[in-house]
Amino acid sequence: MANGMSYVKIETPQNATVYAFSRSVTGILDYVGKTTPTGDELSQMQCVDGSAYFTPSWYTYLPSELRATVSVYMPSDIKNLDVSQYSFLLHVGALLLAVQERDGLLVAELMRRRSTVFANFLPLVLHLIKPVAVEALFAYVYGGFRGDSGFEQVYKANAPIATGETDVSAILLTAAKDVLKPNPEKESPEEMFIRYFKDCESADFTIGIVGATNHPWVAGIEKFESVVKTATAFRFFDDAAVGAKSLEFFDSLSTKVQAEPYNPHDHNAISVSIDDLGAKLKGMQTKSKAGYLRATGAAILRKARPNLFAYGSKLWRLGANPDYFENAIVLRIKF
Repeated sequence: MANGMSYVKIETPQNATVYAFSRSVTGILDYVGKTTPTGDELSQMQCVDGSAYFTPSWYTYLPSELRATVSVYMPSDIKNLDVSQYSFLLHVGALLLAVQERDGLLVAELMRRRSTVFANFLPLVLHLIKPVAVEALFAYVYGGFRGDSGFEQVYKANAPIATGETDVSAILLTAAKDVLKPNPEKESPEEMFIRYFKDCESADFTIGIVGATNHPWVAGIEKFESVVKTATAFRFFDDAAVGAKSLEFFDSLSTKVQAEPYNPHDHNAISVSIDDLGAKLKGMQTKSKAGYLRATGAAILRKARPNLFAYGSKLWRLGANPDYFENAIVLRIKF
């Protein structure tokens, strides 16, 4: 069993999913897919925790689908597992989770945080991220605060990438080529995405918003945290109950993402409003402005579907410090 299967197990409140990776007699790591090893088989293997480079503790709110524990099982007599393979196995669980839940933005974020880990296994990574590569690229380049700096050059070059590549946008573009069909000689990157969103039957992607600190919704987080601290300090609920009720509270928030063609500053603007936290604590139902989709991303969506004014949406992730976290407020948008 020295070069047998290794397993990456992802456990969420809903279920557990196990992915298998094989090693050839020459030590090459490959992806096998989902599997169902027996408990007896796992009990005879070494078990280590997945890397904490993605952990629910970083967030004020995560949907239950992303509240995961990652464990890596390796043969007890494994031999010649080099450092890069071991590192990959410890980090790939979070990436698989993000793909599984179609959180393209998280896929891009994870790849950026550990670019050198994934760069050593590029063909494998390209295969794993392909199902969400288009959405990941759009959110990474045209959403949140990162911006599209450098992507136009990558797009125009349209060059093949090789193992060792660490540019996230180049990797995502390569994984998305079969769907996006880029044609730099005839289209700009924006025109490519406009064509994609115009032609696709439906869309489902995660994306960060901008301008949160300039709008009132973020201020409600401080009020909410004050209530949570009071409940904990006075033992109205035990710590576990407070945590559960906090998650339940954020799960219940509704969002509204809509076009603002009347906006004097940007006719393509798409605004984001979320249930006001202070009002909800008082039992009232009203929304407050949380921010906007980034202007370049909003322009693509509006030009692709000019008659679409309301977008299906929900709060997807909330960073622990919305004042400083990049892409602290993340939505899932569908249309």
